[in-house]
Amino acid sequence: MQRIDTLPRLRRRAVDVNKVTAGRVLVVGGSRNMTGAPALAGLAALRAGAGLVKLAVPGSIQPTVAAYRAETVTAGLPESKGGGLGTTALETLSTLAEDWDAIVLGPGAGRIPATIKISRRFALAVARPLVIDADGLFAWNERLAQMQGRPAPTVLTPHEGEAARLLGTDSAEIRSNREDAAMRIAQASSAIVVLKGPGTLVTDGQRLFENRTGGPHLATAGTGDVLAGIAGAFLADLEANAMDPFEAACAAVHVHGSAGDMLAQTVDRGLLASDIAHTIPQAIAQIVDPVE
Repeated sequence: MQRIDTLPRLRRRAVDVNKVTAGRVLVVGGSRNMTGAPALAGLAALRAGAGLVKLAVPGSIQPTVAAYRAETVTAGLPESKGGGLGTTALETLSTLAEDWDAIVLGPGAGRIPATIKISRRFALAVARPLVIDADGLFAWNERLAQMQGRPAPTVLTPHEGEAARLLGTDSAEIRSNREDAAMRIAQASSAIVVLKGPGTLVTDGQRLFENRTGGPHLATAGTGDVLAGIAGAFLADLEANAMDPFEAACAAVHVHGSAGDMLAQTVDRGLLASDIAHTIPQAIAQIVDPVE
């Protein structure tokens, strides 16, 4: 295992960049009782530099999700009786994905069996860099080896409880050796793993990065959705930043924590996930290459 201590830097934007070449992110998720999660992920992707963001959600909640931000566009998908994505949404999703550079799958998706099934089938089929977060991870509980056939880079973002379910164990075992748990998930899935928590870990099964930003001020609903959105934006812009997917995940984790740290200088508690999202540009500015 190679420990990585140097944080990758982002390149300054080219003068001829436009909203398409800046990176296009598709967020897939949402359900009847969780409309805010995909909206937060989309907001974070925009704040992290994505030029275009589309939120693909169950049709009945599309108007609600669309109302959160004027800058995002939406797509309404077939849904299950329980209010999540239905199995017939796969064809629409597959067509949608062709026009986007990276995908964030799972925020607010819920755990209805039909949604879990379509999440797994979509992830295996889509040939785009993919962040799997939150409820999207449920499709892979004790199924990590099946993910090795993915045709493009994958980033998994579990907290300790989700990591335990992925490995078929309990949170106490994960907490007792977080590095080992993250490595096991990465090696079993051939994915990049972001094991969230104090000292968030990023590993591709060979390299390991321990994040030094962030803290208890991030302990509020929706901050995981924000992290997923940042990661999606960085994956959508790999070439421009001369990064590989592991480096993009490391940068995303650092920026997420750094945005929280900036706000925590004046606020001890009560931060909102949307506050973190709106501070992303200032956090990014700290790791952008200086003007030559």
